[in-house]
Amino acid sequence: MKADQASNTALIVAAGVQMLARDPGYRGLVPNTMATNGQRLMRASHPRLANLIARHWFRTLAYAAEKMTLPGILLHYVLRKRVIRDYVAQAVANGTQQIILTGAGYDTLCMELAEQHEGLRLIEIDHPATQAVKRAASATTGTNRIYYIAAELGTQSMTKVLNSCPHFDASLKTLFIAEGLFMYLKTSDIARLLQQMKIAAQDVSVIFTWMEIQADGRPNFRPASKIIDFFLRKKNEPFLSGMAQDQLGTFLQPIGFHLQDLKASSAATQVASQLARQNQPIAGEYICLAESVGMNLI
Repeated sequence: MKADQASNTALIVAAGVQMLARDPGYRGLVPNTMATNGQRLMRASHPRLANLIARHWFRTLAYAAEKMTLPGILLHYVLRKRVIRDYVAQAVANGTQQIILTGAGYDTLCMELAEQHEGLRLIEIDHPATQAVKRAASATTGTNRIYYIAAELGTQSMTKVLNSCPHFDASLKTLFIAEGLFMYLKTSDIARLLQQMKIAAQDVSVIFTWMEIQADGRPNFRPASKIIDFFLRKKNEPFLSGMAQDQLGTFLQPIGFHLQDLKASSAATQVASQLARQNQPIAGEYICLAESVGMNLI
C-alpha cells in the first residue's frame, strides 16, 4: 500500500458488507448495528459509492464480477465479522475492559461497541491514509468514544505506538483484534507484532484472521483468482504470508500465546445453515482466538 493512499481492500470489504446488507437474500446475516453504522460511514466517506450500492443494477454487476473472480468472498467477509463479534461478546462477558482494533479499515466494530458498552475503552490503530478518511467520516456520525492512532504497524513498533497514547491503560484486561491484516505482513513481522501485543498489558488476548497455504505453496483463497492476485500486486497489497491450521499452535507457543479456538467463516453455522447449498463462503482464511500465557508485570 502506498503511504499516501487509503487501502483499496478495506473499502472493498466495507462495500461488500453493505451490498449484502441490502440484499433480501442475505440481509438477515448482517446485524442491524453493523449495517446501520456501515451505511452511515460509507455515506460520509464515499457518498458516490454509497449511492451506487443502493442501486440494484450495480449490485447485480458486482455479484457477476465476484462470481468470475472469488465466488463467495462477500459472504465470507460478513460471516468472518460475525465470528469475530461472537468472540468479542464472549471476551467482554469475561471481563475485557479495553479493545484495540489494529488495521481497522472501515470496520464498524468499535462504533457498535461504543453504543453497547459505555465503560469499554476503544482504540483503533490503522494506516494513516486509511484512518484519515475514516476519522473525517466518523466526525459526522457522532462517534466520539473511539481513540484513533495513525500508525503503520509494518514498520512502527506497537509498544511505542501504545506508550504514546494517553487513552491506553496497560492495567486493563485487553483484547487485540487484527482482522484481514496478517496476510499483508511477513511471518517474522507478525511474530514481532504478537510479541508486542503480549507485553502491552497485564492480561492480553488476541483475535486475528490469517490465510491458509494452498497447494501451490502460496497464501490464498480457495479457489484463487489470477485477476485478483494481479490487482493486489498492482495496488501494492499482495498476500505475503499464511500458515497451515495445524501449525498455528506451535507458532504461537514461543511467543507466549495459547490457541483457544480456530474457525473458518463457514463455522458461523447458526447463520450459514440458512443459506442455499450453492451460496457458501469462499475458503482459505480462518479466524483465531488466542490468549496470553501468564500475567505480565506492567
